[in-house]
Amino acid sequence: MSIQNAKALYSRLLVDEKFRKQLEQAANYQQRYQILQAAGFSCTHTELKIAKNELLNSTTKNQELSEIEQQDIIGGSSVQSLLDRFDCYLFKEK
Repeated sequence: MSIQNAKALYSRLLVDEKFRKQLEQAANYQQRYQILQAAGFSCTHTELKIAKNELLNSTTKNQELSEIEQQDIIGGSSVQSLLDRFDCYLFKEK
């Protein structure tokens, strides 16, 4: 998988509540992995880490999110806090 695909996963998690809920409600890492595989995502920890850093850098340095984009992201939370939250269920057991 490419870093670009890992960025696509994070982007989808930011805006797709149904997909995010599926992952959050999975009983364990194996189920979360199966959901990711079915959605076409196969990320290594390193690829996700690089993608996360690139997304954070582009958000803070180059682009301010529009008001509409901010509303699309879970309750207006910061992108960094959301990406950190996603890491918890992408990599760790519940």
